[in-house]
Amino acid sequence: MRTEINKNRQHDHRIHYRGKEASRFDNLTDAVFGIAITLLIFNLTNPNSFEDLLSFTKTLPAFLISISFIIMIWREHLQFSEIYTLNDIRLIILNTLFIALIIFYVYPLRFMTLFLTNYFFQTNIEVYILGSQVPYLMMYYGFAAFAVYFILYLFYRRANQLKQDLKLSNFEIFYTQAQQKRLFFMFVVPLISITFILIIKPISFVWASVIGGITYNIYIPLIMIWNHNFQKKAKTYDA
Repeated sequence: MRTEINKNRQHDHRIHYRGKEASRFDNLTDAVFGIAITLLIFNLTNPNSFEDLLSFTKTLPAFLISISFIIMIWREHLQFSEIYTLNDIRLIILNTLFIALIIFYVYPLRFMTLFLTNYFFQTNIEVYILGSQVPYLMMYYGFAAFAVYFILYLFYRRANQLKQDLKLSNFEIFYTQAQQKRLFFMFVVPLISITFILIIKPISFVWASVIGGITYNIYIPLIMIWNHNFQKKAKTYDA
């Protein structure tokens, strides 16, 4: 499947794609993502009555949000592996940690999305959590998000270390370092959220939860600024 997607994806002519053909390790990673999505599906309530069917329908927003996060992370891996491949022992070790985290990430992600679905859509999905426990849920999710994006950051860091062996062009070196910076933002924001929660929680668990969640809005200006700078400098390589 990955090979077919790579063939039909729009590619940057300034980049040499070394992993267009999916390796066995790529296929293993794709299988783990498939298992993660399967776990989300099997975790849904089996409707045995009309009331159960209504409750089942209410889980759709949470399910779609969960799937979107899983697909987003899978796309990050796809983007890396088709450019650099995973033929380095350190990258293989990092990838092993990565796929283990994906499975670990499924249940906190689903619990969090169900909780947010209840909160924003006023649904009655059975999610058992005390108000005082919400900051701990936010920290749990934050550590999971941090770990996933930190591993992806290390992927690009390792690729940058291997730039001579991979024979990266000047643009590819710039691209690799730019992705490192982007993923640095991606894993730092959850840490900032966790820090705010730890500071505010002794004062108010409500405000700790609210501010911990709002902190993720930092992504918007950070990624917009990163994208502007990336596009501006990338144009210089066209010339």
